[in-house]
Amino acid sequence: MRLPFAVAAAFLTLTSLVAAQLFDTPEALLEAFYAPYIGGEPFPDETVFRSAALNAMYVADAENTPEGELGALDFDPFIDGQDFDLADFSVGSPDISGDTALVEVSFSNFGEPRLIAFELTFEDGGWRINDLEAVHPQHSYRLTEIFESATEYW
Repeated sequence: MRLPFAVAAAFLTLTSLVAAQLFDTPEALLEAFYAPYIGGEPFPDETVFRSAALNAMYVADAENTPEGELGALDFDPFIDGQDFDLADFSVGSPDISGDTALVEVSFSNFGEPRLIAFELTFEDGGWRINDLEAVHPQHSYRLTEIFESATEYW
């Protein structure tokens, strides 16, 4: 019986360490955010990387989605797909203006090039993801617009 408790304690410790971590540069935030993807597993709690406004959109979507149905997102907008095998990851130089920053992230997913432009905000002592736009010739999207269009169906 002690093993499950130890595992739970270790998980809570790791989770609180990440939650307490403040990202002092846009690059540090995005590198930390994508590290689990590059390592093969998505991060279990993305809320620590997102702004309060973006987290509120995720919460509203979850609360308003009927049980058993998909919410606004039927894919992972951070990798522009459902599955991932990321390579050639690169974070561009941020364009910082006050408490906001624009940063492009590029990578390949299963060999297909991807470019995602992030809008970040400096909030609660660190940088957070506030929105993103996937730049793709056949399928461009903005994360907040996906959530906003879902409110039409609530």
